[in-house]
Amino acid sequence: MLSPYRVIDLTDHRGEIGPMLLGDLGADVIRVEPPGGTAARRAGKLLPADRSSDDLASLQFRAFNRNKRSIVLDLNLPADQADFEQLIRGADIVIESGPDGYAAIHGFGFEQLRALNPRVAHVFITPWGVDGPAANRLATNLTLSAMGGQAALQGSPNRAPVRISVPQIWRHAGAEAAAAAMIAHQRIQRTSEAQFVDLSAQCATTWTTMNAMDAAAVQGFNFERPGSVVQMGTREVSPVFQCADEFLVALPVGPVIEPLLGHLMGEELIDETWLEEEWSSTSQPRGNGSFQPRSADRRFRSFLPALHQG
Repeated sequence: MLSPYRVIDLTDHRGEIGPMLLGDLGADVIRVEPPGGTAARRAGKLLPADRSSDDLASLQFRAFNRNKRSIVLDLNLPADQADFEQLIRGADIVIESGPDGYAAIHGFGFEQLRALNPRVAHVFITPWGVDGPAANRLATNLTLSAMGGQAALQGSPNRAPVRISVPQIWRHAGAEAAAAAMIAHQRIQRTSEAQFVDLSAQCATTWTTMNAMDAAAVQGFNFERPGSVVQMGTREVSPVFQCADEFLVALPVGPVIEPLLGHLMGEELIDETWLEEEWSSTSQPRGNGSFQPRSADRRFRSFLPALHQG
């Protein structure tokens, strides 16, 4: 889909999923790294030394850098600066993550990139935006989650908010960067002018709570921290089911249940009639947010006592 386009990846560990998504869609992604490699190669968690080379020890780096080529350029050197400028002239999209940015600290801000390529889309990911009162404020996954409103909906209602166990803020920001790059590219097609996208991770986090922002207007009350309960439309569902010796944590919806049917039949916990249900539509909400009980819903609820027994 994007095979005609070239993306220059100047991200660190905070934004690298964005160029990866464009590479997954066929774009030619070239990751520019400083001497010694990007710090993202050393971001935890790391594989043991006997299972990987040093530059590929980071599980995060392995996960978010497929479909990319890599080049090492020292932008303090004139020869490497010339190579970098040549890359920019042939690029459609440049994605950078900060807070300062590898190219920006070497004098290649948006104005310099636009001078080299008047049809380039430059996406710059920072914690709080490139300007404003919080632009230079330090940030962590937890502070961005809190300031973006996400943490307010996480945890038990009788205690303070908590962070989620797996960092998500920069994953959301990176995905937003990929979408923003395509929007900016489309605008370039219409205006023939280079575009700069100021992408705040805090703002990207806020978008993850859109259902909470509109909840009162749609359903008449705000979402609250539910603990281990998940709010689905106007009802609350507990995803924690006690079994004989452990717990199962899963939402009772078709995409979760259907892959388990073979195992459940093998354990003789269900019969073949379960295969006749339309699991893909289980627990689908109606337009008003309520749920229409279906045969599959009732069947799953009737099965829970057996699940609890073993």
